Amino acid sequence: MARRVRVEYAGALYHVITRGNQRQRIFRDDRDREKYLEILSGLKKQFSFRISAYVLMLNHTHLLLQSGEVPLSRIMQRLGSSYTQYFNRRHRQVGHLFQGRYKAILCDKDSYLLELTRYLHLNPVRAKVVKEPGEYKWSSYGGYVRKGQGQPWLDSTEVLEQFSGNVNEARKHYRRFVLEGIGDGHKEEYYDVLEGRFLGDKAFAEEIKAKAEVPGYVRMKIKPEALLEAACAVLGRRRAEVVGAGKDRERVRAREAICYIGRNCTELSVTLLARHLGVDATCVSRSVARMESRLGIDRRLRKVVDEIVSAMEKSKYQA
Repeated sequence: MARRVRVEYAGALYHVITRGNQRQRIFRDDRDREKYLEILSGLKKQFSFRISAYVLMLNHTHLLLQSGEVPLSRIMQRLGSSYTQYFNRRHRQVGHLFQGRYKAILCDKDSYLLELTRYLHLNPVRAKVVKEPGEYKWSSYGGYVRKGQGQPWLDSTEVLEQFSGNVNEARKHYRRFVLEGIGDGHKEEYYDVLEGRFLGDKAFAEEIKAKAEVPGYVRMKIKPEALLEAACAVLGRRRAEVVGAGKDRERVRAREAICYIGRNCTELSVTLLARHLGVDATCVSRSVARMESRLGIDRRLRKVVDEIVSAMEKSKYQA
């Protein structure tokens, strides 16, 4: 059976779970954990998403993320690949570190943001690693309840303001709220969700699926010719001006847009994109990364992306 396409849109709240391949440890010591958080916080700065909570366990992680302009799939791909490269290099191993595709549950923020932060922060307690969440260093709990915890990239304000406008009072109330949930245990309803991907009621799921029908996040089955034709038309370039190696500014900019759209809006592979652009696969990956960085600071590019995707939808080369 084919996998469901991920529903992605700006502002979505996701509970993301990644596990080690064959349940292997993904963190061997504190240096590994520090590196993972360094990569995560660096991606946040680059892609402008929100980190509401996290917890790093021995063989899996829980992240509570709110996406920005860059889709969650691209953020998680970069996080996974960057950390795997570091881990394999440091520990002299090869192969997959993570178990297949990460699990991303799209959550009703109004109903579940507060409860999910508590649930994540109590994960080490449920696992009997510690007796109380403040004893566990590798979660965002300290950033919620203690000032100057060294997590300036953690987005705790949205949750804390539900308790008090005074941050010190809010921290005290939040700590009490979390400790009150210690006896709750595992909550299967946070995993056995609607359609395997929505934490919320049916009305929420239908609303989100309608909202997600946005150009730029719907992956199309399409031939490479359609992408090149649409991009050339919107950008006002001839095919010869975008295909093939070259470092002149206009060619590079066009290539970045084509690679980004190909990887984020279609089912085209890196190999296929590289072949039709006349470059190698590494060039495609670098182009996508540069385009993502530019999208974070130049929102006019989103309009260009939308125009190219719209042109693709009308193409005669639809697969």
